[in-house]
This record gives sequence, structure tokens and C-alpha cells, in this order.
Amino acid sequence: MGPNDNSGGDNGTDRAKFGGEHHPTSLGHRGPNLAVVVAVLVAAFCFIFFIKNGGETNIKFVFFNKTTTMRWAILMAIVLGIVIDRLLSIWWHHRRRKSREERD
Repeated sequence: MGPNDNSGGDNGTDRAKFGGEHHPTSLGHRGPNLAVVVAVLVAAFCFIFFIKNGGETNIKFVFFNKTTTMRWAILMAIVLGIVIDRLLSIWWHHRRRKSREERD
């Protein structure tokens, strides 16, 4: 008598506990998760985009000029956008919290 036998009195709890029954996913799909496939494809396209944009460009900022490759200019623009977004988000939440405290 093994752990997967259902001759005991617990009405199948041993099978569930020891993995005696295997149920497919709710839709019956087998294979890789769609989210993983999409993430891998996006990462591959980002890598290809980064490699193909190696041409040089001149960046004219307010106080300086810089010659760099396009890939680093794009990366810095993304990083700068994220930093600005976070700072504005923090400011906005602080402003809303202060407004609520003044009303209460």
C-alpha cells in the first residue's frame, strides 16, 4: 500500500498531498507560458535594437555638447525619463497627501 493508494479513510487527501493526481492547466495548454515567450521576444528585440543603433550622433544639451553612439543616447533618454517620472510621481503623491491633511 503506497502513498497514492486511496484505500484509506481520508477520501483522497493522500493523493492530493503526494501528487497522485495531475491536472492540466485550466485551459489544457501545455508548453511555455505566454508571458515568458513575450518577455523573451521583447528582450531579443531590445538587444537587436541596441546593437543596430551604433552610429555616432552629436547631443546638444543646454550646457554642453557630446558625441556618442545612438544606443547610449537612447539609453540615457530612457533613464532620464524614468528619473523624471519618479520625481514627478513623488511630488504628486506628496501634494495630494498634504491636501488631504489640510482638509481633515
